[in-house]
Amino acid sequence: MNYLTPHLMVAMLCLSICASLQAGAQGNCTSFDLDYICQNTEYVQAVSLDCGLACLNDGEECLVACMTEQLALTNDCIGCFGEQVTCIVQSCFLACAFGSEEDCAACALSNCEAGFNECAGIVNADTDDWTNLCDCNDNNPNIYPGADGTNEGFDNNCNGIFSPTETTDCLADLNLDNTVGTADLLIFLGTFGCVSNCIGEADMNNDGVVGASDLLIFLSEFGLGCN
Repeated sequence: MNYLTPHLMVAMLCLSICASLQAGAQGNCTSFDLDYICQNTEYVQAVSLDCGLACLNDGEECLVACMTEQLALTNDCIGCFGEQVTCIVQSCFLACAFGSEEDCAACALSNCEAGFNECAGIVNADTDDWTNLCDCNDNNPNIYPGADGTNEGFDNNCNGIFSPTETTDCLADLNLDNTVGTADLLIFLGTFGCVSNCIGEADMNNDGVVGASDLLIFLSEFGLGCN
């Protein structure tokens, strides 16, 4: 009887997804890989566990091949899952074979979490309890899934929609579509360089000239959601 099997499932589950979600520097996993894992969490969990069990006696190469057939992840990223299994088997055999599931998971997190995150490029740069795996802006602690709006023009909760509690007053929303984007940039560039009697929204600092200072204002608001 393989006593390692059920506990390995728990350890892989925690390391692959749970620890990473609770913990966005790029490692072997691209931004596409991280987004794919975030958007398909349960499926990635299931595949990684199934392949881990199927390849328990055949090693890392078997697991990578198994996961490659089923997941839209790069080979380098999948390789991190293979290294993770190797780490668990080498570092936590006793805890997983003879201890409880909790003992196995704790050992895996203690010994293999840091290595997996480093390999995959999973970090928490803004220390908001969400890594770049699902945090759409890991440089701002006020932006993460489920965050409250701050009325600064950011998509605080990472749902791709600007809510009334997230939008702000914008000078650079030249086409009045409630976002500062490419269309506004084209309008701005059409008036950039005006040096006298410059009337219009592109003269954001109202100095009669559309120049570098207006460009800085525009760039500071680019991408914001506006009232």
